[in-house]
Amino acid sequence: MKKITLLVSALLVPALLGTVALAASPTYSVIVNGQVAPDQAIVIGGKTYVPLTALKLLGVSSSLKGSTLTLGAQNAAAIAPGGANQRASLEGCVGETLFNGVWRMTVRKVEAIGPDVGLGPGWGVTVELRNGTTTKTNLHDTGLENIDLSLPNGNTLTFEERTAEEGFIYKELAQASGVTYQLRFHVQDTRAPASSVPRPAKLTIQLNPARLTAGYLIAGKVAYTTPTPSFRVRLDCQK
Repeated sequence: MKKITLLVSALLVPALLGTVALAASPTYSVIVNGQVAPDQAIVIGGKTYVPLTALKLLGVSSSLKGSTLTLGAQNAAAIAPGGANQRASLEGCVGETLFNGVWRMTVRKVEAIGPDVGLGPGWGVTVELRNGTTTKTNLHDTGLENIDLSLPNGNTLTFEERTAEEGFIYKELAQASGVTYQLRFHVQDTRAPASSVPRPAKLTIQLNPARLTAGYLIAGKVAYTTPTPSFRVRLDCQK
């Protein structure tokens, strides 16, 4: 289980497994990514503890069974049933379904594409995206920040964001529904030959949980099951 730390009144504190009430103990307000948590942190025995409500703002789910409190998903099957190649990990290969508590994402195909208006040749990455929540939503409103395609040398290609906005980024998806879309990336040099653009190494879809909870229309209705929900897909391996 990944250890999570929070910045509270200039103190770096361990994440608490529950809210503790002790009248004589000092308390602190908790701010998570600029947002004030509904409950306060408390100091007991010289240690500062943070309530579960603060972890929830980071997208960390919790469940209590008997004397055991579990943070995050217990296993992949609990949050992403129905797929032998599906797992809760955020990094995988082509053909592998990744799930972050909100989205199930699978890279289906990687293929070379020709020049477009004002851009040179590049690569198309066909992605299947499915809504794993009970709320109708879109990728943009769940904290999308960047979509990058990295080459083996670390350089990135130019993403055709304008063409992808309606069909992928802002497309409203109901519960369990999905979309399959080719993300297109190019070099800027229109004179560059296709042979000069090597096969890409990694696709990254960067998602920021703080943007999901900081005033979006769906704030409070969906939550990531991991504090690092971004997808990273290695394009040099196949599942």
